[in-house]
Amino acid sequence: MSSTNLEDTKQSATSVADAKAEAGAAADAKIAECQTNEATGTTQNVLGKEQLLELDPNLFNLSEEERDRALNIKELVEGLPDLNGLSDLMYANLAVLGDAEWALERAYQMQEVRQEYKIRLTYQDAVQSIKALMELLPLTFLSYSFNLQQAESIMIVDLIKFRLTLWRDPKGFETMMRGLFYLSYATIPSLEIARKGKTDLFECEGFKLGCGMLDVKICSQITCQTVGAFPANAYTKFYHTPVMANVVVSMTKKLVPKEIAEQWEFGCRFAGGRLDKFYLQPTPEIATQRTLANFCEGLKIRMASELVFSLDDDYE
Repeated sequence: MSSTNLEDTKQSATSVADAKAEAGAAADAKIAECQTNEATGTTQNVLGKEQLLELDPNLFNLSEEERDRALNIKELVEGLPDLNGLSDLMYANLAVLGDAEWALERAYQMQEVRQEYKIRLTYQDAVQSIKALMELLPLTFLSYSFNLQQAESIMIVDLIKFRLTLWRDPKGFETMMRGLFYLSYATIPSLEIARKGKTDLFECEGFKLGCGMLDVKICSQITCQTVGAFPANAYTKFYHTPVMANVVVSMTKKLVPKEIAEQWEFGCRFAGGRLDKFYLQPTPEIATQRTLANFCEGLKIRMASELVFSLDDDYE
């Protein structure tokens, strides 16, 4: 190897090492932040109302009609003894998407999921749950990014790495469901993203049928208890779907809420091949740390907003 090539190799290795360290430090900082809060017994987030509105002045915008609907939903929910109250932001989140009847249904669904999987709805619990999910299913979550000003939220998942057989392991399945539920918070950091809709891209090349109809049942349960419970529009695209993936997705569509199934599109193609080849760069380790850090950032904004938003304030 020439001295020039050797030097280029060393520089490349150094660049990758620096990028890995930077990505790891960003994720570690988010995790350390929540661990510090856990140790002091506080759920206070680092972002206040003014800081949140500096990120996006339209973060909490509601029309007069939406605000009235949110207040009506709040009154209905808090008047039912078997239903726990929600945050004002969640009432607003429900109001921008549906009527009172639909909102009550979603409120009951969210409560059932929180109780079944022991979800505490704190920032630190959310970060630890998502971290545990990504450790349980390594290289499954290829990328996450969001833009508040453009109201964009895009998550990319490798379905082949998604272990549906976890239903046989109650503890593992609970870890997965807790993490997936919190991903809804991380990927819906603003009311406008809830309105406009987040986008999920699933890589399906190489999918094989495992347990037949059981695959369909587990897929529908996961969908109904995560995407189906959290109030947000969601657009899902399935890439490079082989015949078996098309069969499972088509059958699952029949078991999930109609408004969710209508937003599923499969048979999508990406000219660059499998999505993991594009997104797991420059190394899988760096990409994973980057994705975790971005999830944490979305969580920080959403969970801080849950604390400071009030329907009594005027953000319009």
